[in-house]
Amino acid sequence: MFRAKDLIQSSPAIVSVPSRGAADRPGQLGVYEYLSKSFAFLGAEAFYWFDYFAKGRRWSTAVKDHPNISKADLFEEISALSGLGFLAVKGSEAFTKHRAYEEQWQWDTTSALFHFTIADNEFESEELATQTISDRARSVSQPSLSWPNGNKGLRLPAPMRAESRELLSMMARRRTVRATGHYALSQAELGDCLFAGLGITGYVKTPSGDLPLAMTPSGGARNPFEAYVILRRGSDLSPGVYHYSAAEHSLQEVRGEVPAEMTALLANQAWCSDMSAYIVLVGVFERTMWKYSDPNAYRVVLIEAGHVAQNIMVAATNIGLTACPTAAIAHGPMSETLQIDKLTHVPMYVLTLDKPAAALDTIQPNPLLNTPMAQALGVAAMRAVG
Repeated sequence: MFRAKDLIQSSPAIVSVPSRGAADRPGQLGVYEYLSKSFAFLGAEAFYWFDYFAKGRRWSTAVKDHPNISKADLFEEISALSGLGFLAVKGSEAFTKHRAYEEQWQWDTTSALFHFTIADNEFESEELATQTISDRARSVSQPSLSWPNGNKGLRLPAPMRAESRELLSMMARRRTVRATGHYALSQAELGDCLFAGLGITGYVKTPSGDLPLAMTPSGGARNPFEAYVILRRGSDLSPGVYHYSAAEHSLQEVRGEVPAEMTALLANQAWCSDMSAYIVLVGVFERTMWKYSDPNAYRVVLIEAGHVAQNIMVAATNIGLTACPTAAIAHGPMSETLQIDKLTHVPMYVLTLDKPAAALDTIQPNPLLNTPMAQALGVAAMRAVG
């Protein structure tokens, strides 16, 4: 039973969908609370309670305002909605999360619906995912992975000119090699990769203050990512969890112990269980929210993760490492590992770092490139996985 002074409030994260006229649900609507990912079909009376408790009311007030409903029936109805996550009592974990959402989330429902719905989802096992793709390939034709121009295309000059050969050859060696060489990373190697992705090279003065100039483009110069490092093997740095300061190019220890089972944080992917280091890109949404209220800015943050990650991967390739990206993250446990707890601070992308061991992939050069270029890129690719 609720106590008289209990403050009850409806969730600010509720959306509804029609039940599409199902015969067994006449007059009902589907109701989804995306912070808890709770869904139920409810009658119109539920929406009365959502409105009634929108600004929060005490249990004693609800009893007083509804004299025609017995206290027992009222309790049954309100507790049912509370149990589903649509209403919450002050002091509960759900109530705290609702308030944090109201205070911290500055974009609209469309971005929030996507963001919270995909957080902490379960992933298929690698075996099941492989089987699913194999089954699909047998029954459904795969779409073209590159659109050809054919005879109407203008062939460009070969991309191995003297001016660009060194850079392109290095970029061609980049491969996602998931076979670990169990290498002990140095501070310098780790620092190169972190600086390439997030390093701040200077500041530009603007009417709104000094804005950082980073190694990657950033919408509005908001730089919405912080990096954390989970280090398992280091040659001159102890294992632990570290925060990287891009402004200072420094590491600060967050905790001394490394999670025993990294796969639990990364969707049980066996390949990432024993890498030397893990760079975790954490989105800091309020940086972008401060300038851009349009939820399209959420998409911009996602795009920027790719900019940062690609720079890290290229830098790793340049020093003989492999950086393997994954977005399959157990967001809650990862946040606990990094000791971040704000709703707008979100682990969004992870890159593993190690020396590549021998890989089993067969790589062939693109036969449509001119022969010297194809051979050069093919040799570079084979060296990356050998």
